[in-house]
Amino acid sequence: MSNMSNKLLPCIVYNSPYNSPSRGVDYSGGTAEHKRASTMPSQGSLFTNFEDIQLTDEERVYLNAASLGDVGIVRQSLEEKGASLNVNCLDYMGRNALHLAIDSEKLYIIEMLLDNLSFNCIEEALLHAISKGGQKIVKIIIEHPTFIAGEDRFKRSGVNEAFFRTEEKSQFPPDITPLILAASYNNHEIVQMFLSRNHRIEKPHPIYCKCTDCVIKQNYDSLKRSRSRLNAYRALSSPAYMALSSPDPIMTTFELRQEMMKLAEVEKEFKNEYHGLVVKCMDFACELMDLCRGTQEVEAVLSEGTDSVVEGSRDLLARLKMAIRYQEKKFVAHPNCQQHMTSLWYGSEMGFLQSLSWWKQLCFVILFLPTIPFIALSYIIAPNTKLGAVMRCPVTKFITHTTSHVCFLILLAAATFRLAESGISITSTKEFTDPAFIHLSKDEKINSLLKETLRPANTLLTRVQFCIVFWILGLLWIECKQLYCTGAHSYLTDYYNFMDFSVISMYLASYVLRFYTEIMVSNADREFNGAQRANDLLRQDNYTYFDLLLAEIKNPRYSPQNYFMEASRFHWKADDPEIVSDVLFAIANVISFARTTFLMPAFEVLGPLQISLGRMIGDITRFMVLFTLVLFAFMVGLHNLYWYYGAQRIKMVMGDQTAYVHAAEAFQGLKQTFYSLFWSMFGQVSINDISVKHPGPDGVFTAKDPNNEMESSTAIVEGVGTYLFGIYHVVIIIVLINMLIAMMSHSFEDIQTDCDVEWKFARTKLWMNYMDDGSTLPVPFNMIPTPKSIYYIWRSFRFLFSRKDNRDWLDYQRARKKTFIKRRREIVCKTLELKTEETTYTEIMQRLVKRYLFKLERARDEKEMVNVPALRTEEVEIVETNDAPPPVPDTPNRIPYATPPIHEEEDEISCNQKSGKSGLKRKTTARQQTRRVSNSVPSGPTTLVIPQLDAIQRSQKLLDVRLQHLQASSKENNRIIDDVEFLRKVMTENQKALYNIIQALGNMQGEIVNLVKCFAPVPVSNDVSQPSTHQNSKSAQKKRSSHADDAESEV
Repeated sequence: MSNMSNKLLPCIVYNSPYNSPSRGVDYSGGTAEHKRASTMPSQGSLFTNFEDIQLTDEERVYLNAASLGDVGIVRQSLEEKGASLNVNCLDYMGRNALHLAIDSEKLYIIEMLLDNLSFNCIEEALLHAISKGGQKIVKIIIEHPTFIAGEDRFKRSGVNEAFFRTEEKSQFPPDITPLILAASYNNHEIVQMFLSRNHRIEKPHPIYCKCTDCVIKQNYDSLKRSRSRLNAYRALSSPAYMALSSPDPIMTTFELRQEMMKLAEVEKEFKNEYHGLVVKCMDFACELMDLCRGTQEVEAVLSEGTDSVVEGSRDLLARLKMAIRYQEKKFVAHPNCQQHMTSLWYGSEMGFLQSLSWWKQLCFVILFLPTIPFIALSYIIAPNTKLGAVMRCPVTKFITHTTSHVCFLILLAAATFRLAESGISITSTKEFTDPAFIHLSKDEKINSLLKETLRPANTLLTRVQFCIVFWILGLLWIECKQLYCTGAHSYLTDYYNFMDFSVISMYLASYVLRFYTEIMVSNADREFNGAQRANDLLRQDNYTYFDLLLAEIKNPRYSPQNYFMEASRFHWKADDPEIVSDVLFAIANVISFARTTFLMPAFEVLGPLQISLGRMIGDITRFMVLFTLVLFAFMVGLHNLYWYYGAQRIKMVMGDQTAYVHAAEAFQGLKQTFYSLFWSMFGQVSINDISVKHPGPDGVFTAKDPNNEMESSTAIVEGVGTYLFGIYHVVIIIVLINMLIAMMSHSFEDIQTDCDVEWKFARTKLWMNYMDDGSTLPVPFNMIPTPKSIYYIWRSFRFLFSRKDNRDWLDYQRARKKTFIKRRREIVCKTLELKTEETTYTEIMQRLVKRYLFKLERARDEKEMVNVPALRTEEVEIVETNDAPPPVPDTPNRIPYATPPIHEEEDEISCNQKSGKSGLKRKTTARQQTRRVSNSVPSGPTTLVIPQLDAIQRSQKLLDVRLQHLQASSKENNRIIDDVEFLRKVMTENQKALYNIIQALGNMQGEIVNLVKCFAPVPVSNDVSQPSTHQNSKSAQKKRSSHADDAESEV
């Protein structure tokens, strides 16, 4: 028996969390003070002053049993709880029994603990169950009456919101609700459980909110407020929560992305976290788009998002426009979206272009260009014909508007090069007889002389200029219509629209000044009648009177009336209207030609280059901040060093001529210093220009003389200036310029890394300018009034001044937006006699959400299938044991712990029995206990529930805990040594009693097996089998009763 106790004792040793001396032991079941044997940690421990970990031995056994999933000990502890056992006790990590039971996944223990634990413990355990992904456990907890009653009581108590809760949760912050945690883990099944119970996540107030609540939270704890906002947005951006709680997940995704991007700019401390949530939202939107199975569903995702029955009553590209405005590049560049946009771009009339090769498309465009004026005129006359449908096609509008822009650039070039002028300049009558102009006719000489002498002879507005004015008015009309249709905010947010508006404004200002100058010149010519008189005198060859007339007109006494008679621009004012007009016209020309880059995204080869160019311009803008700072620093320093010498002028003799120069030409003023430093980057300033010129003894500058004492006076200035000038070049050329090159290279590499997405997004932005109705005719045909435009104007006035409802007219206009794809689908369905049902936006979004949830399920199943083999190899260890089994043959597996049956473990035991593997010990992290399965045990009843066994087992563990405490302090007190021996004897007796019970139960098990064999059917006649069966049943009953009596007597 002693050998058996020595072998059984290591199997039931309880590993206490703390192996330190106890404060008292009571073997007779005394007061709670004597029973409390939990030890305090050492004085250097972190938990020295924490009273919530001072557990009694009963509480330690209770928590350990909950962790191991021992149902019997947990039940016995709950039934015999008293002053020494607090069912809500916590371990050193703040975990209660329900928390530990969730780890063991024992549903029966969880249900027992829910009946006895407080609401706070249940709430904490619920969060832990959500973090573990235990859907069944979460459902059991939230449907338990204790949790429901506690939740209702908490709501009725009017407690402040979770932000101000002071109780500390060991694992999660107080503001983390079960729904927030479930959404953070993206567990859609648990999220749906709480949504069905009317739980919602409240969206935080804006970051700039100044309401009383936000101010109080900010003053109370700013970090907690920021973390709480981050936790809320982490849950709100959960794909599972957006899919199940939002009627329009796409819209919710876009709005959340914008809010979190603003938060990332304000709360830069959590910038990476918010950017991660932004990426997650975009991935969810792209996954919904990826789940679309047809064009109808893609149209629903890209549409306005209303449940209108009329298909044409909503904007079919509203979500796409919003995605472009919000820079949702990945969503816009999705293949499903791009395929739908390509179909709309070519339309039904020009769809054949999509399948042609590039050279065939080029040939078609070349042949199509001459027909544009005729097609435009036909559209003006009859817009609803087949040619009108071709003109309304987006790709046709792109071709016509591009051709119009090219023609406008040609007109600008013609106006700039002044092709109508001869280029010959005769400035006086003496040059009439010059041999260089002998080949010119008399009229050409007269016109050239008049243009060079009198301003009225020059023509400001030529036929080309009038064509340009007409073109500019057409462009202005297009911009006005676009501003009216899209709104001021959307119009101004696009920098290309801002560029167009600036160019048109400069053109208009330029031509207004030209008209003003023309009026002033005409008035001056009318007053002096100079141009006509001079022309007559030249034709009469009266050159003397012509010179007198010019002298009379330009006489200063007629100033300022004769100002606009002067033809030479050298005598004009700097702000002359014609000069300002030319300046504005020149700037507008540069921008107009640069505006052509707007068309580059239409081509796959040129599109990425245009995007890279735009990104590099941003890099240059950021670089100019640092460059300006460095340039200004050296400009101020060098000017302060050379200011005296730059202001001094010395006499310099060059041959027979005398001139006055500055002593320091490169730094003669702040303006000249800036020019010198700027152009020196491009090698336009020599090193000799920064040297100081010294006057000689007579005050005249000569070559450097080594004996000149005045040169030594500027040695320090010139030395320091030379070093500063050299340092400036090193900083600018070697450091800053190379940094700019690195920035531009980085931007180019970024574009090339995601080249396809960037190009498709830019191409879609270009296409959207031609998708909407309106602006069908290019410039200048859009300036011609059409019958359709007159009809629209009449309807608009009727809508403004009539009190009648014009809803029918608006519905008609919206119904016209029905795409050709919808009409084509209807024709095919009618041809094939297919029945189609109208599908609302909500129904389509429900389909996509269901598919997304199924996708989550498949992904989770695949992940579990991948992780299961690794789990078995890492967490389950099969070890051959050399220990002799206890002398109890064929002992059932469940008897040592006497726990009620659990189906999962019974199935596992039965599988092990069928496999025939004996003598193997499985050590699993989930249960942490040893299982021994015998091949001789039949598949009969193997679980017996005996309350006496639970009590003995529990007392055995309590004695084991106390024994460990006493062993730790046995060297300090001899009395404790005696107590240890006494405890050994008690434990030995308990083991003997336990062994007897196990042996009796083993015998009973064998008898039960024999009874099962006796009741087995025997292949004999009915007359003989009945009495034998009756006799066997009687004998079995006698044996069963006798064995039961023996077991009771042994106990």
